[in-house]
This record gives sequence, C-alpha cells and structure tokens, in this order.
Amino acid sequence: MKQYARAAFLVAIPALLASGCNADNYLKCSDCITSPTSPTVASSPQLLVASQANLWQRLNGNLARIVSMWMQQMAGTSLQYQNYDRYVIDAGTAGGDLSFAYTGGGLIDLHAIENQSTASGDKLTVGIAQVIEAWQTGTSADIWGDVPYSQAARPDSFPQPVYDKQQDVYAVVLSLLDQAITNLQAGGGGPGASDLVYKGDQQKWIALAHTLKARFYLHLVERDPANYAKALAEANLGIASNSGDYVTLQTATANQQNDWFQFILNSNRKGLIAAGKFGVDLLTNSNDPRLTEYYQAGSGVATIQGAAPAQSLASWMGQVSAKRLAPDFGQPLVTYNENLLIKAEALFQMGNPQAALDTLNKERAAWAITGVSWHSALTLTPVPGPVTLAEIMGEKYVVLFQNIEEWNDYKRTCLPALTPSSGKTEVPGRFMYSTASRQTNPNVPADPARNWNDPNSCGTP
Repeated sequence: MKQYARAAFLVAIPALLASGCNADNYLKCSDCITSPTSPTVASSPQLLVASQANLWQRLNGNLARIVSMWMQQMAGTSLQYQNYDRYVIDAGTAGGDLSFAYTGGGLIDLHAIENQSTASGDKLTVGIAQVIEAWQTGTSADIWGDVPYSQAARPDSFPQPVYDKQQDVYAVVLSLLDQAITNLQAGGGGPGASDLVYKGDQQKWIALAHTLKARFYLHLVERDPANYAKALAEANLGIASNSGDYVTLQTATANQQNDWFQFILNSNRKGLIAAGKFGVDLLTNSNDPRLTEYYQAGSGVATIQGAAPAQSLASWMGQVSAKRLAPDFGQPLVTYNENLLIKAEALFQMGNPQAALDTLNKERAAWAITGVSWHSALTLTPVPGPVTLAEIMGEKYVVLFQNIEEWNDYKRTCLPALTPSSGKTEVPGRFMYSTASRQTNPNVPADPARNWNDPNSCGTP
C-alpha cells in the first residue's frame, strides 16, 4: 500500500470538519456534502478509499473497545473505561458512532459511488459500494435498532429524516445485498487498487456478500427461527477459504495504523484497558494456543492474567498481544472461520448435531492453514462428539476477538455464560441515540431497553 490508506482518512473527514458541522448533527447538515476547502466532486476511486477507511474505523474503534469489555475479553481499568465496563453509558458514549454510516465515507459518498459507477457502466464497483452500504446500515440496525435510511443522507429534501423500523432496515439490507450480488456477477469495470482488500476480485466480493447475508439472517432468528435455514443457505455460498477473509489493510505509517495500536500505544492509553479475566481464563483452562495470539503477560509476571470487569489497573494484568498491537496488524472483520461457525450454529439449531460437529471441527482445522495474515498456523484439538451449542458459540467467541459481532451472538444465544459486571443484572443490549440528534430531529424515538430483534434478556434473576 502506498498513499491510499492515508488518503482514506484524509478524504473521509474533511467534508465534516471543514464545514464546522457537529458529528452528531449529520442528518441535518447540508454542508457536510461539500467543503469550501476541498474539491466539490471526488472520483469513485477516491470515495471508495474513504468509504473503506470509514467502515474500518467504525468497526475497530470506540464500539469495538466497549463491546470487548462487555464481552469480558478486555476490561476497563481506569477513568471512563471503568465506567463503560460497569455499563455506565449515556447519549454521549457512542452516539457519534451512528454518524459514521452517513457522513464522509458513509451513505453520502456510497451513493455518489453508485451513481457515478452506474453512469459509466461499472457494475462491479456499484456492487462493491452496495455491499459496504448494506454492511454499514445493517451494523447501525444491529446496535441502535430503528435508524434513518429511507430519508437519510438527503438533507435538502429531508433535514429531519424519519427513523425506519429495525425490521424494515434489515429487509432493505438483505435486498441491497441481493442487488449487490447481481451487479457483482455482471461485472464490468472495477475499482482496481482503490479496493484496498480484495483488489476488485469479483468472486471474493460475492462470497463476502453471501456471508454478510448469513450474518444478518442470524440476527433475526429470535423473531423467526426459520431464518436459520436462510443463514445456512447463504453461508453455503459464502467465504470458502481463509484466502477470502476480509481483513483491513494497515501499515506502520502515521494515520494508517491498526486502530488498537493507535488507541493503546500511540495515544499512551495503555492503562485504560487490560486483558479480561473471562477471556483469558477460557483460553487458559482449555489450553488453547490462541491465548498468546490474543494476549501478553503483564509486567513482572510469567503467566497471562486478566482483570475482572471494572477492576482497577495493576501491573500484573495482561494486555493485548504484541502481534495484535502491531501498527500494521490487519483486523479480521469477516472470515472463513466465522462463515463456518454460522453454518455450525444453524445446523445445530436445525436439528443436525453431527453436521454441526463436523463443521465446527473443520473450522478449528482451518487455523492450521499457513499464510493467513490474522493468525498463526495453530493446531486446535478437534471437539469430540456430541457437540453442544455452548461449544459452538464458545469457539465463535474466541474467533471474534475484538469484533463487535460477538455481542450480537451473545444477545441472541446468551453464550458464553457471562456474569454481568458487579451490581448489574444484564449486559447492555444497545447504545443510546445522541443528544445532538434529539436536539435537531423530533423523529428520534425513545431509547428502548432492547431492540426489536432482541427481545430476550440474558441477565441474571
């Protein structure tokens, strides 16, 4: 990678910053579309780079850090992160993260890519932009439930857009992925080097779209278990090898580094977050070689030890591994391993435990494949039969280290069996809408305790 990852961060934010718009005021900000200090029209390749950087920052930044603590793979050990780990959150905790789906690199730019590429007959780039749009929009629905979409990113026509129902947003996301697959299959054109991960590989994008469909169908199974069959069908068409993993592209150059490196090491915030006791103990007690893939020991101790939720920082506490904190570490966002575990869960829930076990063991064997950027060539012991849902979800919990998708799995299955933070009865089910959005848009709904797709609590009595 030369300068395009740096350009991603520079292109993604000037429309917001140069206009003086508040990040939480994105839905009413007409000036967020253009900047007096930047060109008024950007090319599709430039916008695509920005859209990828925006997606990566959203999925690997604030949301991932907080969710990793709630899922007890990490622990908040100082200042506001101890409060987050105690579930002390408010409208300012992650309200701005919703804006990523709309502002620079979000829906506004993605629609521009789609319009430009449609006009030039470049269906491959149209399909890629539609996959990213569906991914961003579905993620918003996962976290906040009802979100703007039908009237979003059109501030001149809809300065105060409605918040579409979560179930309607999911329906649009699944339909958009179908459209993306059709365009990707048609091909024509392509983004070339501006596609930072797949380099315009048609088949890899098609497989990713199917895996994302499978992921979103799983998010609907609490409402209708028939979605397990749909998830399985999509996963069967999804990412079929480690070479198809969608992994971010990072370098050691400033503004191109891994988000976890930037937060913990580059910004000198090492004391805010430590390794989580549940995550460390799970790997330690099962002699899982991924322990040292994910964690490193604290100062002056020989073994890796994790902190309980919101425990005060101590030198003995472990930290994210040096490998995962490397500035050029690429974060896995959607992988072959996840795709296999989607299949395993669906097969188990559909009454085929033997096929689920075989798929689980196929996933564990995939860790022994060399040349995979996000894990070493590890050999994991096969799981003996009969298999349980807890074993499948426990494996997925490990695979999704630092990935917010583990939170969606937990909300759906209540696995692994976490004990909520001291004095609390359940892990939070969603983040709150921002105060700034409420001040500018009367259509912002009241914050429910849980979203429509997630009616059941995993809390203790």
